[in-house]
Amino acid sequence: MENAHAQQLASLSDVRRRIYGNRLGEEAFSAIISDIAEHRYSDVHLSAFVTACSAVPLDRDEMIGLTRVMVDVGERLSWPGAVIVDKHSVGGLPGNRTTPIIFSIMAAEGLIMPKTSSMAITSPAGTADTMEVLAPVDLDVPAIRRVVEREGGCIAWGGAVKLSPADDVIIGVERVLDIDAVGQMVGSVLTQKIAAGATHLVIDILFGPTAKVRGADAAETLSTALTSVAEAFGLRTRVMCGPGAEPIGRDIGPALEAQDILIVLLGEPGAEDLANRACELAGGLFELAGATPTGGGFACALESLQSGRAWTKFQRICEAQGGMREPPVAKFNRI
Repeated sequence: MENAHAQQLASLSDVRRRIYGNRLGEEAFSAIISDIAEHRYSDVHLSAFVTACSAVPLDRDEMIGLTRVMVDVGERLSWPGAVIVDKHSVGGLPGNRTTPIIFSIMAAEGLIMPKTSSMAITSPAGTADTMEVLAPVDLDVPAIRRVVEREGGCIAWGGAVKLSPADDVIIGVERVLDIDAVGQMVGSVLTQKIAAGATHLVIDILFGPTAKVRGADAAETLSTALTSVAEAFGLRTRVMCGPGAEPIGRDIGPALEAQDILIVLLGEPGAEDLANRACELAGGLFELAGATPTGGGFACALESLQSGRAWTKFQRICEAQGGMREPPVAKFNRI
């Protein structure tokens, strides 16, 4: 058998072009993202692509092209109805587990919210990590459809359904390099939401010295890019920025953050900041979706919590996903 060098990937020529500051069209991004999704790139190639898109920021056309091809290489969900709501937190702030509270409120009030979430990227626990403490999250597409059709919402680990397989690979490299370029962040966020079938999206951007977004100016830049690119796909978006100098909630880590979620849903004292932020975001989503008049969303979200409807819906969704669990308690603890 004759040995030979592996054939050079044609898409790497486009990566080299981007390194030297040339703009890439959708066809070039399609070749690159297809090779990444098929795991044809080495870590060196991936690092070169991530860096090339960071040193010279992607312009709007490139962000749209990148987002479109990232959606095209993965699975895509569709749902009946004109309004499918979703929410995304840019992340980086420990304890900010608003999503399980928000999707319970949305589903309890009759809106459809099929939520896919990530494991931890830049904080001790991602939404999927924390939700997994309370119920199974490794749902495939048929399971997601079954739960949503039955209860109006779900939280599933995005890695189990492969809505954006290239994004999963790129995020791993960005984390190691500690690079969060605006263009790739926009592509990552919107790809997941478009692929999940969302029509109305609220994005939570908390900025602070240790958050993923470090300041108000950076938050404004990211907000403008997200809104502009989302518009190109017909995705109605509202970005809600706020200070993120401190963790939200009482605790950090999957099991403890799960306890905070239960405290809020049960209406118990101790995590008022988490409850307040969840109601702010849920209220913004109600208003964006036209479910309440402008200015009336927060009160609607709060009433859903205080009445117990959100807690009842959360339990029903957990059972539909495979059964609700009690958060574990450490054998040893010190307060």
